[in-house]
Amino acid sequence: MPDTQPLKSGDPRLLGDYTLSGRLGEGGQGVVFLGMRGEERYAIKLLHGPVGDEQAAFLREVELAKHVARFCTAQVADAGFDDGRPYIVSEFVDGPSLYRDVALTGPKSGGALERLAVGTATALAAIHRAGIVHRDFKPQNVLLGPDGPRVIDFGLARVLDAAATQSGRGVGTPAYMAPEQITAALVTGAADVFSWGATMCFAANASAPFGQDSVAPVLHRILTAAPELGRLDGYLRDLVAACLDKDARNRPSSRDLLYALLGDSEEVPAEVLRSPPPHLLRTGAPPMAEAETTGAAPEVYHLPAVGQPAAAGGRAAGAVSHPGAVSHPRAVGHAAAVSHPATLSQDTQDVRATQRASAANRAGLAVSCALLVSAAVLVTLLVPAFRTGEGPAPQAAAQPSGSAPALLLPQLAEPSPSRERQETKVRGGATDPAPPPPRVEPVGVGVPSLVGMDRSAAVKALRRAGLSAGSVKEVDSKERIGRVLSSRPAAGALLAKGAEVDLDVSAGLAVPELTGLSRKAAELALARTGLKTGAVSRACSAQPGGRVLSSAPGAGSRVAGGSAVALVVAQHGAEVPAVTGKGRDGALAALKAAGFAVEQRVQIVTQPGEVDVVLAQSVPAGRCAQPGRTIVITVGVEGQTGPDPGEPDPDPTPTPS
Repeated sequence: MPDTQPLKSGDPRLLGDYTLSGRLGEGGQGVVFLGMRGEERYAIKLLHGPVGDEQAAFLREVELAKHVARFCTAQVADAGFDDGRPYIVSEFVDGPSLYRDVALTGPKSGGALERLAVGTATALAAIHRAGIVHRDFKPQNVLLGPDGPRVIDFGLARVLDAAATQSGRGVGTPAYMAPEQITAALVTGAADVFSWGATMCFAANASAPFGQDSVAPVLHRILTAAPELGRLDGYLRDLVAACLDKDARNRPSSRDLLYALLGDSEEVPAEVLRSPPPHLLRTGAPPMAEAETTGAAPEVYHLPAVGQPAAAGGRAAGAVSHPGAVSHPRAVGHAAAVSHPATLSQDTQDVRATQRASAANRAGLAVSCALLVSAAVLVTLLVPAFRTGEGPAPQAAAQPSGSAPALLLPQLAEPSPSRERQETKVRGGATDPAPPPPRVEPVGVGVPSLVGMDRSAAVKALRRAGLSAGSVKEVDSKERIGRVLSSRPAAGALLAKGAEVDLDVSAGLAVPELTGLSRKAAELALARTGLKTGAVSRACSAQPGGRVLSSAPGAGSRVAGGSAVALVVAQHGAEVPAVTGKGRDGALAALKAAGFAVEQRVQIVTQPGEVDVVLAQSVPAGRCAQPGRTIVITVGVEGQTGPDPGEPDPDPTPTPS
């Protein structure tokens, strides 16, 4: 059960007919409470702000949301207002959100990820079929109930926009928003498909495909950068990449998405979808001419009873009607005609003759169909035998003497290694079933899918599969350093237990040598390598202005593709040292050592600590200046403290005699 927190002091205790017992969570849209009505539990979402004039629209959207199919969604049950703030009552799902589950247990893979993809895509198709655009599909809105994933918070887009405007809060989660939501373009179901792809990336990698740091960089990457698909592989990786297309017109619809996850129906064998079951029994009958004169039982196709052998010869009693069962057209009514044609009137004889001719035509059609079925069965049995050099093993069946031969179509059974069909051996009238075919054990251990994993994770996966890691080759790649690029043999190959699997691992990209290049040339070199230009700072140098002095990371360093490389660019000249606050003699020495001329000016000071100290310099410290330039410094000097020489001493001291 999701963690339930106690109610806070300002929380309501009652919403409509529902008693609130705790908090289930809080987000940007509102607070979710656990509510009770009778013995039933509900999840009740109270929005942060009022919806203003959109109350009628809110209730209409809620009614529309009630008609969404209940499978894979949390059904909306009720809605209302509390002091102008709307609340929505929906089915309580006893399980954590996908976001919390991944945070606690880690990313999903294999069958768990595929089940999540199919379940959420089914919910999205049902929501769109009801005419609703979710607009906030994200891991927090997918609950993992005991019976599978459930999608929540659908069909409330317009009212949530109104509530967000009133409360000043944002709408949606930036990391999972489609480009058209960011640019304020027309939002359709294609935006939900984009968000679905981003959510599947999170489920597989524990991170969104465009990052989840500050809002501005995330939105910029959604509009311009390629998604980071991480551990997604196979058909699911290709499908998610199509869903994350920047252009909404290129994304699959939710219905096409679901069909792609389930697989193309053309891959299903045709006999599974259209043909009748192959274990149909055709019992023999006398030839048509003999049947007409003797009244013998016609031939009938019927299904044998489950678990019982088919009767050989004669018409089976209680034959079951089946779309693939064809009965002789004269099976009904022929035996009942006891009057000889000579005793009937001429009209009656003409009618009977017409009926017999029509019946003969239908019987001919039935026989033709039976021959086609028999030919298909023979081809099925003989062609594999010719390919392997073995003949078909005919099945012997006991039948009464004098009856027409019976053809038994093959039963659906597991093929044995020797390709022999199971037979029923007859000994003294008793039947002994043939022993079951030997169980075929898989030969070797299958190589797991390792592409996209980190090197350490791939080694662990091989150990779990009963294999070991062989040589590891580091390859220049834009992928993150240490990520597996390929394996030899590839995934799915069968190897002996303990065999080695070689790996190709990304070594990243080497930062090119940029020192001495112009800034423009350095930026082009980074772009050709697959890297980006980072921060550019300037430093004083004897080099011509605009030349690159250094880079960080330095030349030869290995980084992932798309990483930023900072540059330090030269500004011609010498750096002016900082001399303010230093003694006069030290300042003069520092400036002359840097190659500058010095001019001194004095300023009378009253503080003893400022005497012979540089109070200011004409060029600020750190600036680049041409060598030989004159730097003016202001030095503090002590003011006069004795009497003016032209004035008498006010207190002359007598000279001793």
